[in-house]
Formats: sequence, structure tokens, C-alpha cells
Amino acid sequence: MADPLDLWILEDDIALCQLIAEQCKRQNWNLQAFHEPRSLEAALAETSPMLLLLDQMLPEKCGTDVLASLRLRNHQFPVLMLSAMGAPSDRVLGLESGADDYISKPFLFRELQLRIKKLIETQAQVKPPSPTPIVLRLANLRFETGLHRIHTDQGHGIRLSRGESALLLAFCLKPNVVISRQALAQLTGSLVDPQRSRTFDVRISRLRRILRELTGGEDLIRPQRGEGYRLEATVLEEGA
Repeated sequence: MADPLDLWILEDDIALCQLIAEQCKRQNWNLQAFHEPRSLEAALAETSPMLLLLDQMLPEKCGTDVLASLRLRNHQFPVLMLSAMGAPSDRVLGLESGADDYISKPFLFRELQLRIKKLIETQAQVKPPSPTPIVLRLANLRFETGLHRIHTDQGHGIRLSRGESALLLAFCLKPNVVISRQALAQLTGSLVDPQRSRTFDVRISRLRRILRELTGGEDLIRPQRGEGYRLEATVLEEGA
């Protein structure tokens, strides 16, 4: 028996998610459902799906905006958009935003199944080039961006989540510069609004705590009241 596909769906229609999940189970596929962008964001900080089914009409923001953020963060998994908006211009907008396919509601599960299989097969045939790893030095730390790992010269290190790694990279690209919360969200391609969600604050706090632990108590990321945060460190690219 072939390994099951690990699929995700971002769709606020809970009943539709349940129906698709039942059909996926019959195909020996795993489907994880999310009903708002912020929950998808939290999950992507730890792992990613083989394919994402993405609804266009979401309560917080439209699917094309979510998709643009995903592609900005270099998430390359296939995305199949689901939408009640089936006009040619709507399909073009979805594809231009980075969708790999677009299916209009209502649809037959058999059609959805065939499209999913086709996208998975196509993805398996494409071998993306291996990214050149970049190692950045800040204070006494080495930040291996490709491995999402930061450690001291003595070898004591911590593996960061993707979200934490993207956040630290944003700081490293603009050291000693105050960056607003909104700008940090944009630089990291965050799907959540930092003014409305505590997810962003939790990520900042954890990253600051990790850096303090590795530097022996030095607070490299300093909050600037009413302005944002600043990385107080010299950042150099190793080997440059």
C-alpha cells in the first residue's frame, strides 16, 4: 500500500471540510483542516503539507492574500484553490497569485481527487535546486539559515522553528535598525495580523529567550516602546 498523502485544507466551511475529510479517508489520505489563516500559520512554523487546499473566501482575508504570503516565505508545496468564484478572471487571479490549480465550487470529489493526484505527481517529478546555505555570525553565535539552527562556537545550539528562523533572518538583514511589528510581519511573510494576534508576541519572546540563553544573558533583541524591535549586534556573513 502506498504511503498516505498528507493534505491540509484552509476552509471556513466546517461541513465541507468534514465531507472532504471523509472522502480522503477512503483514499487512505490524511487531511488536516484549518478554519482561519492564523491557525495555518502556527502549523507551518513546525511542518508543511504535501499539498494545500485553499479557500478563496475566508473571513479574515482572501485566499489569494494568504497564498501570496506563503509564496513570499518560499513555501513551495502545491496549492489548489477552491472557490465559488469561477469566472475566468477569478481563476487567472488565483493562478497569478501562485496557485498551481483552481477548482470552482460546487465540484465532484472525483474531480478534486484527480487534480490532487496530478499535482502531487508533478511535484514529485520536479527536483528544486538545493539552496546555498548561508551562515551568519552575530555576537558569539552562528546562525545556519538553511538548517534553521543557531549555536555557539562551543557547539551548544538550538533548532529554530521556521517562523523563528524567518524572524531572526529579518533582524539580521537590518541589524541595529528599529523594525516595526507590522514590518517584521511583512518581512517574514506572516499570515497573521500582529495587531490582532498574540502569536507574533509569543514568537518574539521565544526568540529573545533563546538568544539570551545562548549568549549567557545578553539581550540582543531590544523592544523600542511604540516603535518595534531592534537587533543590537554586528551581523557578518561567514566566508564573505
